[in-house]
Amino acid sequence: MFQDDAIYVSLLLSCVAFGFVCRKFKNPHERQWISTSFGLLLVILVSGSHVVHPLICLLINAVIMTRLSWKICHLASLYFSFFYLLVIFRLGHLVGMPVPPAHTNLVQMILTLKLSGLAFEINSAAAMTLPDDPQGINSAALKKISFMDIIHYGLSYMGVLTGPYYRYRTYWDSLYRPFSYHVDPWPLTLYKLKQATVLSILFLLMNYTFPTEYTVTEEYANRSLLYRWFYTYPVFATFRLRLFSGIILSECACQMAGLGAYPTKCETAPGLGPRNYKEYEEICTDEEKITQEQFDFETIHNMNIWQVETCHLVRSCMKYWNSCIQYWMGIYIYKRFPFKSLRMIVTLTLSALWHGYAVGYYVCICSVPCYLVIEDLLIKFHNQHEKDSIGWKIWRFTLWAMRLSCMAYLGVPFLLLDFRQILQFYANLYYIGHISSVIIYIIARLMKPIIIKKNAEKNK
Repeated sequence: MFQDDAIYVSLLLSCVAFGFVCRKFKNPHERQWISTSFGLLLVILVSGSHVVHPLICLLINAVIMTRLSWKICHLASLYFSFFYLLVIFRLGHLVGMPVPPAHTNLVQMILTLKLSGLAFEINSAAAMTLPDDPQGINSAALKKISFMDIIHYGLSYMGVLTGPYYRYRTYWDSLYRPFSYHVDPWPLTLYKLKQATVLSILFLLMNYTFPTEYTVTEEYANRSLLYRWFYTYPVFATFRLRLFSGIILSECACQMAGLGAYPTKCETAPGLGPRNYKEYEEICTDEEKITQEQFDFETIHNMNIWQVETCHLVRSCMKYWNSCIQYWMGIYIYKRFPFKSLRMIVTLTLSALWHGYAVGYYVCICSVPCYLVIEDLLIKFHNQHEKDSIGWKIWRFTLWAMRLSCMAYLGVPFLLLDFRQILQFYANLYYIGHISSVIIYIIARLMKPIIIKKNAEKNK
């Protein structure tokens, strides 16, 4: 794993450095080709002959989006992309195909989201009938997308290895709009590089001190229950440090190319871009106004570390965790799935499938709705208190501690992956997380009419 991480970090740093080269090309077509060429080189370096997988997926998706009607291209692209990822790419070894490297898996994962996401953008743009389009769903970027435009978008070195996910419109804006030439991404990038360096060092120390594999050893099983329980916290912290470091470097690679640079007043959001796209288009036409604007890179800001660490709800943490991917899952799966009662479980199941077939992904991700039932109940008790009151603070801290415990308890299986090891890990903890959750839920249900009723009488 250390060798894979070292290669991964080296390639991401090369992407950051290449941003200095890419931004020197002012002509959009030249910039496209230089970005695509470097992206293809990176994919070949990490994949070797397995580069055929992302290329096949890319070429067939380009045919789907340029040949099929906008009414069905989004569904065709979604089904094909996930079929290729889940069946051909990940199960090909069952019929004698060689197993692709781990880094190729990352390339295929992000490409699946980008290509199917582009098809959804095409569908939304063509279906837009309202004259008022504040979010620019039918922007100039989507007027005429060619076969080669799709190839360039899919193979652009910005995020080709691990993301973040960004819309085709964001990619197009970085080429044809002037902001990427006016913004100076280096100060923010330098700050993030320092941050990533500190996080990487902490990860190496924590990973050495608290290895995940220790949770399935006999020595761990012979420790006290209290020790075994609290050991899950540093293990999950180690995982977060590793994830934070990689995501920050991915963001830096996009920033240095000028991708995702938008005026702050346009109300940018991760994955989406400007909420106020009309304001953005007005600024584009005024060269003098552009120089006076304050810019941000929130569009490709994939992980807000401070919010992840301090939020008190799992539901909130899900929003801040891998935000650009969450945007894709939310806008293209959750909101479009026809049965509202099943939206959450379908979205989380697809997220687990997207990660892989290991049992640990399903134990971790698909268990979240069970905890949300408890959290939604307890938040009602929290909301009974006035903001910043002692009761409000106590409940907030309790929910934060429960959120951290829940994610640590479910996070270790995400790292162990193997079913037998997961069972052994939970057996070592006597399934305390599952049992305590049921007890907390029962007590909360019994206390709800008493507490809510008392507060209702008090407010009369």
